[in-house]
Amino acid sequence: MLFVTGISQLSAQEKEEKLIPEVTIAAKAKQQLHKTGKNVQLLTSKDLEKFKGQNAAEILNQVSGYQITGNFNNGPEPKSLKIRGGKLANVLILVDGIPLKDVTGNDYNATDLRLFASENIESIEILNGASSVLYGSNATVSVINIKTKKSSQQASEGRIGARIGSFGTFGQNLSAQGKINQWNYQFSGSNEKSDGISAALGENFDKDGFEKQNANATVGYSTQNFNVNVNAGYQHHYYDFDNGAFEDGKYKGNDTQKFSGLNAQYSYEKGNITFNSRISANERIVRNLNNNNYQDQYSYQGQNIFAELYNQTQFSEHINLVAGIQYETQNLGSKSLPWGGTSMQNVLTLGETEISNFDVFANANLAYQIFHLDLGARLNNHSKYNNHFVYSVNPFILTDLDDNFLKIGYSYATAFIAPTLYQSYGSLPYVLPNFDLKPETNASHELDFSFGKKDRSFVVNASVFSRKEKDVFVYNIVDFNTYAGKFLNVDSNKVKGVELGVQYHFNEKVNVGGNFSFAEKDNPATRLRSPKQRANAFLEILPIKNNRINISYQYTSKRNDAYYDSSSFSTKNVELEAFHLFNLNINQKITKSLDTYLNVGNVLNTSYTDVIGFTTKPRNITLGVEYKF
Repeated sequence: MLFVTGISQLSAQEKEEKLIPEVTIAAKAKQQLHKTGKNVQLLTSKDLEKFKGQNAAEILNQVSGYQITGNFNNGPEPKSLKIRGGKLANVLILVDGIPLKDVTGNDYNATDLRLFASENIESIEILNGASSVLYGSNATVSVINIKTKKSSQQASEGRIGARIGSFGTFGQNLSAQGKINQWNYQFSGSNEKSDGISAALGENFDKDGFEKQNANATVGYSTQNFNVNVNAGYQHHYYDFDNGAFEDGKYKGNDTQKFSGLNAQYSYEKGNITFNSRISANERIVRNLNNNNYQDQYSYQGQNIFAELYNQTQFSEHINLVAGIQYETQNLGSKSLPWGGTSMQNVLTLGETEISNFDVFANANLAYQIFHLDLGARLNNHSKYNNHFVYSVNPFILTDLDDNFLKIGYSYATAFIAPTLYQSYGSLPYVLPNFDLKPETNASHELDFSFGKKDRSFVVNASVFSRKEKDVFVYNIVDFNTYAGKFLNVDSNKVKGVELGVQYHFNEKVNVGGNFSFAEKDNPATRLRSPKQRANAFLEILPIKNNRINISYQYTSKRNDAYYDSSSFSTKNVELEAFHLFNLNINQKITKSLDTYLNVGNVLNTSYTDVIGFTTKPRNITLGVEYKF
């Protein structure tokens, strides 16, 4: 529960938030936030109101320990999560508790944050540290659970919104939800379009615009002890991008993601049985201008099928157990345009590439008075490397002091990253297959401290961690005649760090908070674009009725970066300077049903570099309105 900038607490207008918040990410079962073994960060729906006008990546970039490279560049540029000194492959993103993956990634499976519509997010739960016991591959540094908007208790209600902003940006969103007898439903859609700014840094470069569309639907049925929900979603991102650092270009990307799923839960006297499933499909197409016409250059298609069944039983006030099974299969296809060709040809087909796994896992929560112990284990059976075993041990002391709490804990956990389809099957002629890859593994130690009010009106948190990574995937050239290479398990690394957070709600008018994170990596080759220090702070003021002003501050320390210099045909290494940013967000409720907001990014119009050779956003403004019906 280390804090993020912009989170505010109770006011006279928000007394319903007096309830102690609950999360599910730490144990696959509901827990009060202060009772989780490891510190969990939570952004509630009230918290997210302070981020109106910001996208999912901009919101997460203010979480303690998070660095999202590319977040301050043009909208379509890739957003790479570097959490606790990790990489994108160290992150698992859940949507409503179920993994949503993009299996077309070269060395990662995390879904693309650019595809999310923040208007459809109800809350975000974040669990840092090794969590493969509960969630399997990729849950080595952080797990993010994005919970979407839920149906209401009324027969029908909804929202419609519109916004305009800098760089010729405008967007619209619409949602409707309700409950009729035992049936519930939720539909949402959004559209965004922008002229953008040039992705690459240079004079007189063309603007690189984008457009995004999102649609989601859920229909559910519930009784006193049973509920089932069917959901589906579509996400589309069409965008321009440049040739590289300091180089203009005429490229276009066309990314789509479709998914559908079913989840059901049966509750009995001492627990519940849960079934989760999701089928997702991704396609990425890259086009380039050729003789005044755009031509497809290459494409990737991916398919992911996920299912899990687990049981949670509260045997007594001292023993709780979650145990289950998980099955997953992944397929990858790719096409490319041959030299001098006129149409793309198959490199890989979905039918000839497959990775699957079947896992068994269990996690126990034991409690006696102030002493608690979380124990977990997972056996991963993989179609390529056979078996891999991970486990976790998390003893902690939790003391309730009326409305306050004190928690001190230690955890040791092992985690793993399974090879991606691209790393295993390659992409001829330059990336050779390697079916002998072992999983990348790590072992983590962590000390957690948390003290404060159970309702989050005052909390202090601290975490100290160290992580040892082994069998890290690295691409190496193995044939110097053709310059073909393959991924190998050859690298290792050690990471250590600290995270601190504080938040204090002075009164109904003033709320302050902030966080600081430090992460240091032993291997210099892994430090690219990873700052050692990051800090966030916020001041929230409610000066008049129905008005909220939030001022936030972000600091990013020096980083190492590199780019390819086409004039000298060499890679240039550089050190990027530290930078400070201030942002402003104002919310004003006009009537009971009508809200307006203003978000100003980079208020002081600071000049800085996020990624070398790419344009960073100057001062930018978003003005929006939302009507509830």
